[in-house]
Amino acid sequence: MNTHLRLFVLLSATVWSWLPVGLVPVQGQPLLARNAHQTSRDTAPGRAIPLRQALKDLESRHNVRFGYDSRLLDGKPLVTPVTAADVPAALETLLTPLGLTYEQVSSRLFILREKPVPEAPGSVVQDRRVSGVVTSTDNDQPLPGVSVTIKGTNRGTTTDAEGRYTLSVPEGNVTLVFSFVGYTPQEVTVGNQSTISPTLAPDNRALNEVVVVGYGTAQQRDLTSAITSLKAKDLQNQPVTSPDALLQGKAAGVQVVQNSGTPAGEIFIRIRGTASLLGETRPLYVVDGVPLNNFGGTVLDAGGQRQSALADLNPNDIESIDILKDAAAAAIYGARGSNGVVLITTKRGKAGKPRFSFDAYTGVQSVTKRLDLLNGDQFVELLRESLTNRGRNPLTESPFNQVQPTGINTDWQDEIFRTAPISNYNLSIAGGNERTSSFVSLGYFRQKGTIIGQDYKRYNLRVNLDYQATDKLKLGTSTLLSNALQDRVANDFSGFSILGNALTRNPNLPVRNPDGTYPLDPLLNENPVMLANDILFQSNQKRVISNLYAEYQILKNLTFRSTFGVDFLDDRQERFVPSYVIARQNRAEALAVDSDQFTWLSDNTLTYRQQFGAHTISVLAGFGVQKSQANFLQAGGQTAGSNIIKTIAIADPYIPQHSISEWALLSYFGRASYNYKDKYLADASFRVDGSSRFGANKRYGIFPALSAGWRISEEPFLKTNTFISDLKLRAGYGVTGNQEGLGGNYPALALYGTGRNYDGNPGIGQANISNPELGWESTAAANIGLDVGVLNNRISLTAEAYLKRTRDLIFERQLPFTSGFGSISNANIGTMDNRGLEFTLNTVNVNGPFKWTTNVNISFNRNRITFLPNNGALGSDFIFKLPDAYGVEGPYSIYRIGQPVGNFYGYRYLGVYASDEDVPRIPDPENRITDLYERGVRGGEAAFLDVNNDGFISRDADRVIIGNALPRHIGGITNTISYKGFELSAVVNWSYGNQIYNMTRGVLTGMIEDLNQSTEVLRRWRKPGDITDVPKALYGSSSVSGAAPTDVSDRYLEDGSFLRFRNITLGYSLPQPLIQRIGLTAARVYVSGQNLITLTNYSGFDPESQNTGGGRIPSLGVDYLTQPQARVVTVGLSVGF
Repeated sequence: MNTHLRLFVLLSATVWSWLPVGLVPVQGQPLLARNAHQTSRDTAPGRAIPLRQALKDLESRHNVRFGYDSRLLDGKPLVTPVTAADVPAALETLLTPLGLTYEQVSSRLFILREKPVPEAPGSVVQDRRVSGVVTSTDNDQPLPGVSVTIKGTNRGTTTDAEGRYTLSVPEGNVTLVFSFVGYTPQEVTVGNQSTISPTLAPDNRALNEVVVVGYGTAQQRDLTSAITSLKAKDLQNQPVTSPDALLQGKAAGVQVVQNSGTPAGEIFIRIRGTASLLGETRPLYVVDGVPLNNFGGTVLDAGGQRQSALADLNPNDIESIDILKDAAAAAIYGARGSNGVVLITTKRGKAGKPRFSFDAYTGVQSVTKRLDLLNGDQFVELLRESLTNRGRNPLTESPFNQVQPTGINTDWQDEIFRTAPISNYNLSIAGGNERTSSFVSLGYFRQKGTIIGQDYKRYNLRVNLDYQATDKLKLGTSTLLSNALQDRVANDFSGFSILGNALTRNPNLPVRNPDGTYPLDPLLNENPVMLANDILFQSNQKRVISNLYAEYQILKNLTFRSTFGVDFLDDRQERFVPSYVIARQNRAEALAVDSDQFTWLSDNTLTYRQQFGAHTISVLAGFGVQKSQANFLQAGGQTAGSNIIKTIAIADPYIPQHSISEWALLSYFGRASYNYKDKYLADASFRVDGSSRFGANKRYGIFPALSAGWRISEEPFLKTNTFISDLKLRAGYGVTGNQEGLGGNYPALALYGTGRNYDGNPGIGQANISNPELGWESTAAANIGLDVGVLNNRISLTAEAYLKRTRDLIFERQLPFTSGFGSISNANIGTMDNRGLEFTLNTVNVNGPFKWTTNVNISFNRNRITFLPNNGALGSDFIFKLPDAYGVEGPYSIYRIGQPVGNFYGYRYLGVYASDEDVPRIPDPENRITDLYERGVRGGEAAFLDVNNDGFISRDADRVIIGNALPRHIGGITNTISYKGFELSAVVNWSYGNQIYNMTRGVLTGMIEDLNQSTEVLRRWRKPGDITDVPKALYGSSSVSGAAPTDVSDRYLEDGSFLRFRNITLGYSLPQPLIQRIGLTAARVYVSGQNLITLTNYSGFDPESQNTGGGRIPSLGVDYLTQPQARVVTVGLSVGF
């Protein structure tokens, strides 16, 4: 899309976003009142039916909702379906003969209650007035439409839109009953009180809770697939940058790893294992109907971390997060659903006068652990010993003879780590009338990193509008504008790494010289404080996520909906490295990047809903178009000029790069749902996707799904059971696909590239071979689930078992040498399985004024590769190597049939030969060199397992699978305790059985370069007879055995299991009488701690701070000098007015 068209679309989105505001009438009337004289068709009279069924018919016909205490309808006689012009008339006909009445709270909400009994003539009753505000324990917000009655009588009232009520009560022993649909009734004795403001708790039976299912919603009780739903109350008051971090420990089968402590750092989510080898493994994120691209901003080549794809979202704006875990739920998203789908719904306005909310917290962050390193004297001693063991003289050889103990003992970790502030401020307004509702929020978030030089600021504006233009037409928008400014530092194993240089720099050097300049290290290792303070590394990221919709009711049960959405990211980054930083070149470097990605989509659906008797059906049909374009421009170079001018204009030579890439998707989809008596449930869906990314012969894919449910608790033999409150069996099967991360946007095409030469002249040439047969990665999955609730759902259990089989995995295929190419980099040739179990237990341990609830979830997943093609001499094995760092060999990952992904491949480390006599010797009558001793291995050197016993440690014969990065199980526990306005919540999550290749430890114990080391090397071998597992110090990485001490082995493989107290929050909601006196509707103060305690055997900074594969598998589970997560303590305030 060209620039002018893009601007036109964005401006159009803005205009349409605000148009409904201008259309709001000055004096509007309720829609139902305005249509009171219009005729409509109600159910024709027929046989008598239960009152509950008659009310459901009215709800379906007129798109309204009735709220009532379920006990209100018990014992009522059958009624005859009515024919009436409108809802009020129908209710009068139905309710009056039964002694019931109603109150219309809004255009779509009616509250039913018993009709008050008039006082007997002549009676004298001494009344007094009682008033108050009824709120919800979920969010301390007022509850409109709550029934307030005097116990034992028909006298009562209902709360208004602000939750307020006033009721005349007689003198004497009087009890008020507060009841509302979906909440547990509460009784309060009046006594001598004139103000009573209770808080109602949601009913334990959450079966009527609304869940977003993709292109629609459904009630929890009607689900037949595996969906986890989290509401705003489950996600509030946690000091996180990105909302995906809120899911940690909250959902079974969902692994959430925050792999870095970098502000706004990328967070990885894997749902039910891994469904791709080389492609994307992260789920599809959909925000208010807009599928997001899994980008996190451009990364410069200075080691900067990508940010989370959701970092631009304000967590305070989120109403719910629904996770589609199985194929039956995710198949409606077809080619993008094989890794699961995360649906994020933001808050919207409701009828009533404007309600303001202000939320703020501020706090501090700190690093929870430091690594133990050598002091200055120990560093010099080790350096000299390592050189001496190589036969070199450290006292005469330059530059080592310049390294002397100074007694300074600079702790470089103390110099780069800091206690950093974090703060968040959010102001929102929500409200509306019968025609227009709106939610508008402004947010500001600031987080300085725990490493000096890091800073992240984000500004958010959200506008969500809904406008009922006519009886049949509804318009609306959900729009986010975000701007994030970030100061970054290099944070990996590059030469500019702040953390890497702080861990390895000579402690005998000061931070600065007395004159303020930075001292030069004779070993030419960089000063991390200088790198953090003097390298300019900034980004400015702007993002727009917007969705416009128009919904038209064609017929009573038939609705057309059209949406147009955009996801636009503009990311500008600058880097400047002064000339004195690059000690070997004495030249400054300047680099600038401008990248943007613009995605637009249009979805159009028809929805038909019909209820006839005990049968309910819903049918959805739709089609959609999506297109995305990425534009990348980079320029830079080096200069010997001044360090004052920090732009690319000074670069000489000036080296530009420019690329444009785009893709498109055309889709047809549908879904049908059937419900019989809330007992027998069925859902079916399909999607047909056509993608520009795939070959001409495999461009379209079909993704069907089918699921069914049986609510056994509705059967006659269980319906009267007082112990079992809910029992439902579910089963489903579906097919989903994957088109992400598979070699860019043109994986099926033959591409051309530069770097070719002919007769000494530069040119271009074909870089790869095309594959018109390249198609989707396809995952077929079966799921069976059981939902059990007992004791009125005070205890509920969900158990799931699943099997996922991924076919047509995109992988590398070897080609004959005569083809001119070594392989096709993208071909459908592999298969893989994931199978697992999930359990979620919810309990209300104590109920009443003192309430204690618990949620426990645990998940088990097993992964296995079932087919790979032949890979020449390696058979069907495929081996991937990661980069080396500081002279330490990067780890290897291996794919092998019958094994899971995430396997580490290397040597078995046996320890250290205590003396020369311990080195293996193999006598040979022909005096051939057949053992390690004859090859020169001596006491003090590393010992590795000689698998084939040939007297030599070889890569081909002696490397084996040494461990795996995938956990055996993951889980979380959430406890919430509330009493009289106080609430204490604690979230714990864990991972068990995964292993981490601790490359940081390899760098700090290798003793092969002039780097500072861990105190672990104090246990090194120094003389014959020493028993230790740390080899002697040898400068340089070569070894006569065939394997060096720093080669990949299980020496650096560690248990990555952990149990983390993720969040503990203590809050207090001020009493309603107190806050009403100062004009507030709600007020809450709280203190929160994040990452307070971590229990683990891992020796590194943080068991979560590891490379999670960037959405891919080969680099999974490797600690590359990664910045640890911070411990965060905050205090916060939430008020409503």
